[in-house]
Amino acid sequence: MNKLLLGVAACCAVGLSAGAWAADAATADEVVSKVKEAATAVKASSADVVLSEFDKKDGKWAWKDTYVFVLDCEHGVVKAHPSEKVKGIKVTELKDKATGQEFGTALCNAAKSTHGGWVEYMWTKPGAEGNHRKVAYILSAGNYQVAAGVYDDKLTAKELEAKSAQ
Repeated sequence: MNKLLLGVAACCAVGLSAGAWAADAATADEVVSKVKEAATAVKASSADVVLSEFDKKDGKWAWKDTYVFVLDCEHGVVKAHPSEKVKGIKVTELKDKATGQEFGTALCNAAKSTHGGWVEYMWTKPGAEGNHRKVAYILSAGNYQVAAGVYDDKLTAKELEAKSAQ
């Protein structure tokens, strides 16, 4: 009987742990909501003041396993990012971590759509080793473009396009 109870307890613990891990992953809906909120903030505020908020790893714009970042596509620069290695680099230096293919231009092009757009690429995931598939949503916000992504091996940009139109 004790073995049975221990087995049930172990299964419950594993099930609860898996749920906790899933809760730590940002969803596509959260990404769209945060990017829209961030775009409103960027348009409504003094650029220098609000942009510094996107550089904070533990700030309002970083949550679960992702974060919002800001591009200046007109000048081709990453304006705000929680990683000092990325902030300030040229948009064309944003490269897929697996293929080396540049994707910054694709982000800027996707932002031109009325409802924004989605771009897939491999990137480092906060708090995890290696490179992970990321699908980022980007939206224009005045003179800037605001983006965030979901780390997911199954979702595709095409599937997510409907979410940006909501």
